[in-house]
Amino acid sequence: MRAACSIILLLLLALGCASRKPRVTDPQEEFFQAAAEGDLATIEKEIQTGGVNRKSRHGYTALMVASERGQKLVVERLLKANADVHALNQFGWDALMLAAVNGHQDVVRLLIAAGANVRYRSPSGETALLLAERGNHSEVVRILREAGAR
Repeated sequence: MRAACSIILLLLLALGCASRKPRVTDPQEEFFQAAAEGDLATIEKEIQTGGVNRKSRHGYTALMVASERGQKLVVERLLKANADVHALNQFGWDALMLAAVNGHQDVVRLLIAAGANVRYRSPSGETALLLAERGNHSEVVRILREAGAR
């Protein structure tokens, strides 16, 4: 049975009827998916329309999504387009916290250089430093401490 399903999936993929990558039909969701995947061309289009700080239905900005996924080039481009480093998602987390919890050192450096608040504490008490410590991301911990995090 498993082999038959695999063959059917391969046939559907070959015919273009199925995809390993989910098909996005909502242009807003396409923007956030582009941030997650590092698709600079789509990001550039959105920047040109002025929607750089638009939030997803879950309260994330493209900067948050790119930071969470470690998409350094997308983060750089969004910061150049004045993406808000202080924006918060529905949990009260900012882009710096999302980068720190995932151990993305280069992104953490970019966000700090852009003015992210290294001492920000979420409504539930988390900080970027605490999240990096919990994740055993020692280099991120060092970067945050050097920037004044406590």
